[in-house]
Amino acid sequence: MGEMVVWATALLESSGVESPRLDAECLLASLLGRDRLHLYAAAEERMPLPVFEVYRALLGRRQAREPLAYLTRTREFWSLSFAVTPAVLIPRPETETLVETALARLSELQAPIIADIGTGSGAIAVAVAKTLPHSRLYATDISSRALDVARENAARHGVLERITFLQGDLVEPLLCLGLAHHCDLMVSNPPYVATKELGGLPPEVRYEPLEALHGGPDGLDVHPRLIRGASTLLRPGGWLAVEMAPGQGPSLSRLLREQGVFGDIEVTPDLSGRERVIVARCTDPGSARSGVGFGLRETAGRTHGG
Repeated sequence: MGEMVVWATALLESSGVESPRLDAECLLASLLGRDRLHLYAAAEERMPLPVFEVYRALLGRRQAREPLAYLTRTREFWSLSFAVTPAVLIPRPETETLVETALARLSELQAPIIADIGTGSGAIAVAVAKTLPHSRLYATDISSRALDVARENAARHGVLERITFLQGDLVEPLLCLGLAHHCDLMVSNPPYVATKELGGLPPEVRYEPLEALHGGPDGLDVHPRLIRGASTLLRPGGWLAVEMAPGQGPSLSRLLREQGVFGDIEVTPDLSGRERVIVARCTDPGSARSGVGFGLRETAGRTHGG
């Protein structure tokens, strides 16, 4: 099998895959149902022909730049293994900054009520639920297929009973449950890639759901409704935490200030030092500007996820 991995590495490298050796090993390990260390122990073993045929097909798909996570159907996030399918955005390391930032705002609460808007794979909700065993979470998504993946991940990690998954646009399903002004935290990784940035994304990204990525001309199509929803959902003193693209901080800060109920606005960088998360505290939800409702729009309510 060792020679097969060398051959596969050269194949992926010739196609411009960023980490050819790692991907070759991960694909084979996933196919065999073993970890990567097994490949070294079995380096002298011959690969059965049926296994080789499937492996070759997977390599072809990776050469076409289909994401590794979709081929192995798994992605690690928050040191947990998550199921992923093309129905959801692949969780990214940068989103762990969103989880860390959110958790820091809940450190003094014993049993917080948390909303994850646009849950996608459920990565954020599950990570928070695993870290805060007495928390109660509500997670929404516009996509029923994404919610199926999120429920699978919650069950996998033993937190399904503490997360209520709801289909619908942004906060609308939670308001229907009577959760207005009841949440301690609202967290979201919404679509925030600007139209002009789409063409510069890695080839793998074209396999991911566009509606979970594309945030319109400036990347901020969803955010005004998201912020209005937060002003209705959060209790006084509750927190909003939103993932963003570097450079969106000033625009999002302005939107938060214009809502009239948010203070303590802060932008947090990710591990690479790039602006990644904006947080704000809801000071007086009763005085929120009503604006133009929440407007159901089916292409705007889903993220990765994350």
